[in-house]
Amino acid sequence: MAGVGDSAWPEAGGGEPQRARRLRVGWVLAVLAALAAGLGLLARSSLPVGSAGEVRFDSAWVSSRPFDASRQRDDGRPRPQVDAPDPADAAAWRQVALPLYEQARPDLPGEAHPRALRVWWYRVDYVVPAGVEGALALYVPRVTAGAVQVIEHDRAQWRLQWDGAERWREQWNRPVFVDLGAAPPAGSTLHLAVGVIRYDTGQHRMSRISVGPREALASRDGWRRALQLTAPEVGSLTFLALGLFALLYWLRRRHEQAYLLFFFSSLVWTLRSLHYFIDMPADRVAYTWFWWATHASLSWVMMLIYLFAFRFDARSYPRAERALLVFVAAMSLLTMPLPGSLLNSLVQQHLVNAIVGLVVTAWLTVVAWRGGAIEFRVIVGVLWLSELLGTHDLLLIAGVMPVESVYLLPFATVLVLLAFLFAVQQRYSAAIDQVERVNAGLEARLAAREAELRANHERLRLVEREQALLIERQRLMRDMHDGLGSTLMSSLVLAEQGKLQQDALAALLRECVDDLRLVIESLEPIEHDLVTLLASLRHRLGRRLEAAGLAMRWEVDDLPPLPWLNPPDALQVLRIVQEVLTNVLKHAQARTVRIATRCDGENVQVLIEDDGRGFDPAVANHGRGLRHLVQRAARLGGRLVIDSAPGRGTRTELDLPLQRATRP
Repeated sequence: MAGVGDSAWPEAGGGEPQRARRLRVGWVLAVLAALAAGLGLLARSSLPVGSAGEVRFDSAWVSSRPFDASRQRDDGRPRPQVDAPDPADAAAWRQVALPLYEQARPDLPGEAHPRALRVWWYRVDYVVPAGVEGALALYVPRVTAGAVQVIEHDRAQWRLQWDGAERWREQWNRPVFVDLGAAPPAGSTLHLAVGVIRYDTGQHRMSRISVGPREALASRDGWRRALQLTAPEVGSLTFLALGLFALLYWLRRRHEQAYLLFFFSSLVWTLRSLHYFIDMPADRVAYTWFWWATHASLSWVMMLIYLFAFRFDARSYPRAERALLVFVAAMSLLTMPLPGSLLNSLVQQHLVNAIVGLVVTAWLTVVAWRGGAIEFRVIVGVLWLSELLGTHDLLLIAGVMPVESVYLLPFATVLVLLAFLFAVQQRYSAAIDQVERVNAGLEARLAAREAELRANHERLRLVEREQALLIERQRLMRDMHDGLGSTLMSSLVLAEQGKLQQDALAALLRECVDDLRLVIESLEPIEHDLVTLLASLRHRLGRRLEAAGLAMRWEVDDLPPLPWLNPPDALQVLRIVQEVLTNVLKHAQARTVRIATRCDGENVQVLIEDDGRGFDPAVANHGRGLRHLVQRAARLGGRLVIDSAPGRGTRTELDLPLQRATRP
């Protein structure tokens, strides 16, 4: 288990100033201390306060006599024995102060009848004050270590009013409330006696006895039962419910053992608190072991709470954990209800627990002061408050505190729950803050990365643009050198030699201009549309064909875009079509030329037909013109088919692919 705290809980408040953290710890501990002080005041109080007509007796008349053993049931519970002396018999009664702590009879030898029962009668005489109407009641906040019965003297004999033998074993933490019926006339005296039946070798305690109006005493009885019975039950069940929640959380996150320890703490605490609000076993052996389990489990609760607190410190304490385990095992063995048990007294048992708790809590205080997290310090503060509540209960068991006080240790569950919720809230907030810091860091890194990518993308675009311009410039230079440049140079040489007539020179210059226009038109943005490309050529050549007496039939339909049709390829298409039309003008002697397009499966076709004189392709294929056209079509990934014969015109078909994976 050592070292779990390092990974189980993230460090909280890493960026919080030390002074602010101390102030927060101080405020939290102040609130918890105020809550504990309020519980202490509530324990000393008998809420609500007494009303008119109520008498709270600070003394009573006591008489003691043996209990008839024949009146004892098989399960050990006594039957009622109404045998108190007559109130007028002054010699049979002696006056004692209330509340009292009645020890075992000093004149009874320890070995003589160790299990003999005896009954102690505590008599009070209530004079009905004037103005009291309605029903009366008797109320005793606490009677311990015996079966209780209440009797009333009717001027002739004692009469049983209430028998508490059924709750003998539970009487230690239950108030006594007896309805006495309608109030007699003012000035009348009621002789009432509270009997305590216990073993001679035992001891019992009795709080002050109150007699008065039933409604007022019923309210006090309700408050007392709420504090002594209902509150421990609700606190234990709430603690257990939150422990089950912690268990479910631990099942999802097994490395966070603090939640598992909190669950076991709630489970053992519920076992330890059962005697506050359930009936004890009727069998004496079962009762003895049940009573041992509820008190011995307090050592287990202490160990589990300390282990839980360790998980909120960044350091590990394996030796302390092993020492606590040894302590709990030793306490469980030494307090067992066996012959020769060394710690058979509740005072001794809980005194050892208090001393060990004081030492461990003091050590944890030093650890927390030297640099513990805020949650750890708050938990240590709660441990101190719980130590104070436990000390109060130890003094109450030992008879030092007034018997009317309320046991406060069950209310420590409220403090532990608040500390746990505070610790979980701190850890949750710290985790959220950590996530937010990580997200902010990631967002900053992402923004920087995006800015870097945008800058790189912009630089890449500039490089690509410069490269595209360079490639286009080189292409234009190559095309102009191979086409326009070559024609101009040959024309210049012929002109200088005087071998070129004016008409021929004009024709050559016109070809140069047409070639230049082709280059320019190939650069126009056509969005890969072959129809748009052909339309630009039609606009430029239409007048020339018309001037030559050649009619054009334009039957171009819409075609799907050609993704591969970039400016270099567009220039090649234009040169093929223009070369075919130029041949029609020069050689075909045609009257009509038809230009059409169509889509045929995975190809598009450009058709050029004329009604000229035609030619024999077998003979013409030996020339360079037609061979160049076929080569250009092949570089485009297509093919050029020429169908002609003398006397029946020429049909030229350019097939181009819709998709082209790579440039051939």
